[in-house]
Amino acid sequence: MPSRPSRALRVLLFTCWFAPASGLAQSDWTEPLEPFAIGEGLYYVGTAGLAAYLFTSGDGHILIDAPLDENVDRVLGNIRALGFDPRDVRLLLASHAHFDHVGGMARMRQATGAELVLSVRDAEYVGAGRDFGLDDLAGYPPARADRTLGHHQTVRVGTWELTAHLTPGHTPGCTTWSGDVVIEGRARRFVSVCSLSVLGSYQLTGEGATYPGQGREYCASVAHLRTLAPEVFLGPHGSFYGLADKLRARRAGDALAFVEDERYDRYLDDAQRSIERRLAEQGVSGGCATLLAGEP
Repeated sequence: MPSRPSRALRVLLFTCWFAPASGLAQSDWTEPLEPFAIGEGLYYVGTAGLAAYLFTSGDGHILIDAPLDENVDRVLGNIRALGFDPRDVRLLLASHAHFDHVGGMARMRQATGAELVLSVRDAEYVGAGRDFGLDDLAGYPPARADRTLGHHQTVRVGTWELTAHLTPGHTPGCTTWSGDVVIEGRARRFVSVCSLSVLGSYQLTGEGATYPGQGREYCASVAHLRTLAPEVFLGPHGSFYGLADKLRARRAGDALAFVEDERYDRYLDDAQRSIERRLAEQGVSGGCATLLAGEP
């Protein structure tokens, strides 16, 4: 069996598949970032470029994403630095089946003993240690889901109830998570978007589509996300929601720094334009309106 490429090579290959509009900077994927609170019981425990979110309660915790196998020790250290025991994590959730978000899931599951819960489609890829749509990459340590869930199903630990929204396109089982977090004494709806980035290798329509219906699913996912209207916008990459700016404001004393400032709508608008540009390049006129109307 061929050995897995080095992190540097994997990042280089992955970068080549991202459309320029994605705006992601892979150089900060392993850069340490001190963990911090977003709201009561909700913490950022990832690196500068790859997010991981810890939801804490007296009855156990939830962790969304285990980004990169080599980042696992850093995430575990961040959890401990906040005063929590990783063995109290009860559920492991994921945004989507790409190595930069689930590459450390197998080791994280071993370290925490937590139950792994994934969407049905992405569970196939994570269980095989495969990156959806990136066949030239050698994958990551596989992690088999303990159970799977579907659109609008919920998970609960302690006082937390998180709802799964299947928003496919970026991967077939791309999962957005929502729930309520208390900030400054008030419950506010958060949405942690999976991803709407269109990789350069993706064919969205026609016989050569990366998977059947991918273009339409991208468009339907944008439409669904527009209905959620969160007060707190999160995602697997801090660049999606202006993490650096919001963290600076938070550290300067702004307790409401992570409360939404219209970046969510701008993110969706930019994503739809990127999707529709790719559709036009691949011969679909009328963009998402055409696909969602069911026209050829």
